[in-house]
Amino acid sequence: MRLGRRAHNAAALAAAPQLGTHRFAAMPPPPALDRAAVPFQPRLFDNDTLPDCTAAALANAALAVSALNGFEAAIADAAVPAFYAACIGMPGATAAQLAATEGAIALDVLGRQLDRGFEVGQAAPLAGLYGALALAPSALATALAHLGPGYWGVTLTAQDMDSAGSTAPWDDDASRDPGPVAGGHMLMAWDYAGLAETDTVRLATWGRFKLATWRWVRRRLDEAYGLVWRQLSTVGGTDLGVDVARLEAELGA
Repeated sequence: MRLGRRAHNAAALAAAPQLGTHRFAAMPPPPALDRAAVPFQPRLFDNDTLPDCTAAALANAALAVSALNGFEAAIADAAVPAFYAACIGMPGATAAQLAATEGAIALDVLGRQLDRGFEVGQAAPLAGLYGALALAPSALATALAHLGPGYWGVTLTAQDMDSAGSTAPWDDDASRDPGPVAGGHMLMAWDYAGLAETDTVRLATWGRFKLATWRWVRRRLDEAYGLVWRQLSTVGGTDLGVDVARLEAELGA
């Protein structure tokens, strides 16, 4: 499995659109969020061989939003590596050339899809607004409940990589050394079983779901974003209780 999230720039993150002070951020999150009945299955998008996790997580987030709104967005498998290549300034690069790259910065990926669109093989490219989230579990959980999936950047360790294929949740109670840093990774957050430290969050990465405890999230999470795609919203313009048009105006300002 490959990673591919390059370190974010703290100043750029601070200057990015913010959702941490949005009105719904003050709302208490639901005690649990179960989306097991939603027909969404994460896809790999070549993140087993390419460091394109930033693009793969974004594509999975788009698929997840469309599933929440009752339809299935069409995203061609080849479109995601191609988008990654464009984000790092290597349009038209071969798979071998992309495999030798080091990944992308999440804000660059978000900025490109907003400014130039995310070509996924449809008539029009996807383009969504985004905002940075506070990293507190309550804020993250509230955003999951009101915006759908989360676009999260974590730093994985050797221990995390060794247990990535296990059915056991990623966990870190700080009682032992998790090993050296393996690298940065972008994944999608989907739902959660509860809000206690040992309750689990369901993450989408490498074409499947992986559970992680909130205390693991607290120790690994570096950046998190909420996403709003007008093209993937419901006909009435309301996603999960959020007025999309109003949120778009706020983020645009």
